[in-house]
Amino acid sequence: MLKVLFRLRTAFCVILTVASSSLAFAQIGSQSPQPQPTSTAVVDLDHILDSHPSFMATMESLKAEYQKTMEEFEARRKKLATDASQLNDALTPDSPEFKKKQEMLVGEDSKLRLEVLNKEKEFGERQARLIMDTYNQVVMAVDLAAKHYKYDMVVRYSRKQATKMDPKKPNTVQIGLDREVIFFDPKHDLTDTIVAMLKRDVQPAAGGATTSRPPQTANPGNPGPVRR
Repeated sequence: MLKVLFRLRTAFCVILTVASSSLAFAQIGSQSPQPQPTSTAVVDLDHILDSHPSFMATMESLKAEYQKTMEEFEARRKKLATDASQLNDALTPDSPEFKKKQEMLVGEDSKLRLEVLNKEKEFGERQARLIMDTYNQVVMAVDLAAKHYKYDMVVRYSRKQATKMDPKKPNTVQIGLDREVIFFDPKHDLTDTIVAMLKRDVQPAAGGATTSRPPQTANPGNPGPVRR
């Protein structure tokens, strides 16, 4: 009889404990906002830019053009320096001809410096325009894909940051700690879908630029991500 009463008492205590825990959880839930479920996908923007049909090639072409222009400016600067050195050897500083040629060289130097500044500004703006146009293409593709696959949100992540951390390689640990997306289901990675859309719809134009035509549809010609 005592054993039966002990068992009943124990079971009753367990029921009270569970009920109290449920009540406490309910109270917490009623006092704080509850997270609402949402469908979220991720994209690796760096990988998309690296795989873009024309972005990297156009960027390299722009860098080569900039380098060539700066080398031409440097050659002109060296010539001015040589002319100035020869002027000092050929004429006396007090002669009218020396002063006339010196003023000419100073004027050429000032003109060259201004040209360099203007060219650097021009190249900076061209690079910014290229990056902005390419980014807008990616955003439009993400918008189409998200609507097609019915995602509520698409966030940026890095596949490099998602690699396994190795204490023997301290840089991998730091990269892992810096990641913004802690967890995601790989089947909701839209990166390859976006790359396929861009390769299909964005064609290089004459001169290495890209056409402004955005991706037209979200279907890249492959199954895309697997939805829930």
